Amino acid sequence: MAFTQYTTELNGQRYAYLDEGEGPLVVFGHGVLADKSMFEAQIEALRHRYRCVSLDWPGHTGSGYREKGWSFYVMADDSIALLDQLGYEQAIFVGLSQGGMTFMRLALKYPERVRALVLLDTSADPEDAELMPVHRQQQSRFAHGSDAERDDVVTRMQKFLYAKPWRDANPDGVAHEKALILAHDRHGIELALENVFTRDDISGDISAISAPTLVIVGELDRATPPEKARRIAAAIPGARLVTVADSGHHSPIENPEAVNRALSDFLAAL
Repeated sequence: MAFTQYTTELNGQRYAYLDEGEGPLVVFGHGVLADKSMFEAQIEALRHRYRCVSLDWPGHTGSGYREKGWSFYVMADDSIALLDQLGYEQAIFVGLSQGGMTFMRLALKYPERVRALVLLDTSADPEDAELMPVHRQQQSRFAHGSDAERDDVVTRMQKFLYAKPWRDANPDGVAHEKALILAHDRHGIELALENVFTRDDISGDISAISAPTLVIVGELDRATPPEKARRIAAAIPGARLVTVADSGHHSPIENPEAVNRALSDFLAAL
């Protein structure tokens, strides 16, 4: 799939994005270390009925970043600026991991702008304290280490981000994803990881989300395990939960057919 990349400025921040199709607006937000291409299979499936826009978050691939860092609330504000720029009052927001973290906060702050919400492999909780020492070590080595050290860190990260069935069956896909991760700006990703690691706890707030919500999680997700998805689905009134078989944290890549089915069924019922 070859989609055209565009760039724009939102609240003074440069963003790169894909923009395909016409109709109701669907905004995709990827997980940390990934980029806008994460949702290409979903864009291909939906672009004949929807306008599909997939952003590079700050510090990733084609987007710039604020040198002093940023928060998910800033990313939510930027996402609303995108809607204003595109001329839409509402959008369907589809976010994985940090994308879901951003869009939950957006739904709380701007409920009138959210037609529906799809949350994939994400969490409403703060970062798990027991994982922080390893996270911090990997963050430092990725940002400041040698090429060999960075390659080793990404290999370790990939075992955490992608389930073994997908890794074993897709060595070319693993290599492609590794190259994408290593190509990110070192300092930009350091700041993006800092934003994820220091996020606030909104688990007690998300019951106020009023938009129709679909929660999707890979059954083998180690980064945001299925129990986190179950708690989100239980907290948001009327939310539906779909578990994707044999998938880890990057379910749209690992099992795009199952994610596409769940997404299409959900959108058709709106």
